[in-house]
Amino acid sequence: MSTRILVLGGRRTVQRLQEETGYDVVFAEENMTLDQLMLADYPLEVDFGDWDAVVGQVAAVHAQQPFQAVVTGVERLVPLAGRLRKELGLAHGITERAARDCIDKAATHRLLEAAGVPVPRTRTVSGTGEGGEAAEELGLPVVVKPRDASSAAGLAYCATRAEAERAVAAVLAGGRESALLEEYVRGPEFGVFAARTAGVTRVLWVVEGEVGPPPTFVKVGGHFPARLGTEDREELDRLVDRALDAVGLDDWVAALQFTLTADGWRAGEINPRVPGGQAVEMIRSTTGWEPSLVAAEAALGRYGEPRAADAACGLYRSIVFEEAGRIDYDASAVGAFRELESPHPPFVEFDVAPGESVLPVGHPRGGAFGRIVLAGESPGQLARDLERITAQLAVRLVDEQVEEASVDRAHTSCC
Repeated sequence: MSTRILVLGGRRTVQRLQEETGYDVVFAEENMTLDQLMLADYPLEVDFGDWDAVVGQVAAVHAQQPFQAVVTGVERLVPLAGRLRKELGLAHGITERAARDCIDKAATHRLLEAAGVPVPRTRTVSGTGEGGEAAEELGLPVVVKPRDASSAAGLAYCATRAEAERAVAAVLAGGRESALLEEYVRGPEFGVFAARTAGVTRVLWVVEGEVGPPPTFVKVGGHFPARLGTEDREELDRLVDRALDAVGLDDWVAALQFTLTADGWRAGEINPRVPGGQAVEMIRSTTGWEPSLVAAEAALGRYGEPRAADAACGLYRSIVFEEAGRIDYDASAVGAFRELESPHPPFVEFDVAPGESVLPVGHPRGGAFGRIVLAGESPGQLARDLERITAQLAVRLVDEQVEEASVDRAHTSCC
């Protein structure tokens, strides 16, 4: 009997399973397009707003042809994957409890601290006045965020008590009952992609991120492999294992964040999914691991094997600006770069067309307006290629008198 996997949302996982495995794939999605209906072996249209109904639909399908695993790369659906594991009686996969403890950042910090994993000091508050008191207790500046947000979504850097109170009020106004205040820690940030199966953790990828200034903390660049000494890397690997054990994550994958402060490592988030954005392609190119396949194998209770890596290292740069203006660049250069050293084609993407408005990297409506992702054989090679690409794009700003309201886009914190 062939292995049968249920994928909850997210077409990339379905595509990779279809292209690189012989598994039968059932794709559960809502409001399916014709393209999505044709994507999987078996499409299953569901309403992710009604989890009880989804469980009933999936159970009926499972009774006819059993699933061996449920996977998803959509963070809000990870607890549903855990619930389905229990309801279907599957042997492997994440539990709903572990999923919720990862998504709830206050629970994550509490569990990590209890397990001896160093974390920033935090406070959970349910009112603005309480938030102001907590900010002064932690010591300003602080970071305020929704308890269920990942990466920099909804994050606010607060240098004063009044700013902290306004940030808490904004979180509560979004319908949440509480907000998380966190000590602001300084140091380089590192992203980790790890898989844990049968209680054994494998750290598959560590990227060193370059983060822009507060209040937006835009990820302006990154290096793989991370430039870490042996002792720091070994300690990071130990902390990843302890952190995943502390939240009860097993037979699953996670994207974790750490900061290397002057006093050592501090654990941040544990996102129970593969990394987002262009990180998945960088992982695939520079390690040979395909994140979606790693996630599927982990949910089956096993490890897969990587293919040969295409490149030895990777580099990314977010396209950001120090000032406001209207962007101009040579759009014809994209996809036609000349005289690059690396044999691996660069990935270059703009979120704005020439003539559109942009705002500074530190502006709440600013952030990243594009990205350059490179893979190659050495950091020096990639640095030289980045210079050539930058020169050929000829990015510049004109007309600095830009109205904030003219930038009609959500803040983008990462590449």
